[in-house]
Amino acid sequence: MNMKKLRVKIVLGVFLSATVVFLLTIIVFGLSTQMQLDHRSDSATELISTNGGKLPMFSEYKDLKKDEQRITSYDEESPYRMRYFIAKTNDENDVVETDVEHIAAVDAVEAIDMAEDVLAKDQSTGYFDHYRFRVDKDNKMVVFLDCSNELYSIRMLLLFISLISLAFVVMITVVFSFLSKMIVKPFAENAKLQKQFVTDASHELKTPIAIISANAEVLAYKDGENEWINNITAQVTRISELVNELLTLNRLEEVDTVTDIETLDLSGIMIKTADSFEEVLKNKNCTFEKDVKEGVSFNGNHAQIERLVSVLTENASKYVSDGGVVRIGLTVGQRYTTMTFYNTCEIDPQADFTHLFDRFYRTDASRTSKTGGHGIGLSIAKRIVDLHNGTISAIPQNDGLLFQVRLSNKLKKGKRKQSK
Repeated sequence: MNMKKLRVKIVLGVFLSATVVFLLTIIVFGLSTQMQLDHRSDSATELISTNGGKLPMFSEYKDLKKDEQRITSYDEESPYRMRYFIAKTNDENDVVETDVEHIAAVDAVEAIDMAEDVLAKDQSTGYFDHYRFRVDKDNKMVVFLDCSNELYSIRMLLLFISLISLAFVVMITVVFSFLSKMIVKPFAENAKLQKQFVTDASHELKTPIAIISANAEVLAYKDGENEWINNITAQVTRISELVNELLTLNRLEEVDTVTDIETLDLSGIMIKTADSFEEVLKNKNCTFEKDVKEGVSFNGNHAQIERLVSVLTENASKYVSDGGVVRIGLTVGQRYTTMTFYNTCEIDPQADFTHLFDRFYRTDASRTSKTGGHGIGLSIAKRIVDLHNGTISAIPQNDGLLFQVRLSNKLKKGKRKQSK
């Protein structure tokens, strides 16, 4: 487990969570505030239209029926504080008269133009610029209420809340970036203990494995080979391979640096590795197709890249269907060098191919005995690809499975530190 990546994920998760929470808060607050303004403005324009085009004085407002007192906090200053104007229409919906007495920013000509534009929209209420309007066809009137101050206040309030929220998100993220080290410490210690256990157990197993193997050879020499001795020898070999693979994976996971980088003849490595599997595939009556571009070079660790190609070619040759096809390919682009490893096989529609690179994962557990694999090879392949700033993916096809490796061409020669 890469602790730095885990820390980054924790901090990123906190950042995204805080951002979403504050963003939703701002949106809900903005919508609710706007709805309150719309409701208050509509109540005011309705009061104006039903009152003959004017806001009533406070004493007149108090005399209205309760269901007509639609504006909350209506006081003595309300008729003087609200800026509005009206445009009266005839039966043909033409503007015949305006009243701009209660506003200074709009003259009669502008009032007519605005009213005609609103009437053309065929809306009963809405906004025209910063004016809330109401078209009252019963009273043949269009009422405009100036909401510029309220809209400006809402925008400034939302801006202030947004800046405060941004500051909180930054502070929360910074705090968690410091706390993340403490949070992942138990995981780091646990991962370290697990790796140490695998290393110690693997080394401890080597001695009894060697003794069992030696004893089996002695028995075979003294009494001759038989089914039981052959079974012992085969299983000892499998355990030895598993131990070696675990040690290899452990060593790869302990480092975050690609060392001993050199310019490799990647085309030559793939062809050489492919040649070593020719006989195996012949015995299975399989076709081996090689579409490897010649002269492709790549900066990487020779042993690791060779192991990567070997693991994926071996995986394809193990799981190819009898009489099927194994196909390897190599292409190079401006940013990536791409290797592909394909084999025909039956695809389980319920298999989760995203977990193929997990330790000991198998889409079909029964294939362990058939192929002799341990479920470690693909984990080793993925770790090598990660160290070389690349990506590896398993892509199910109609009649088989394709592994695609994309390696970055930006890896420089020499020793390079790989970000965790």
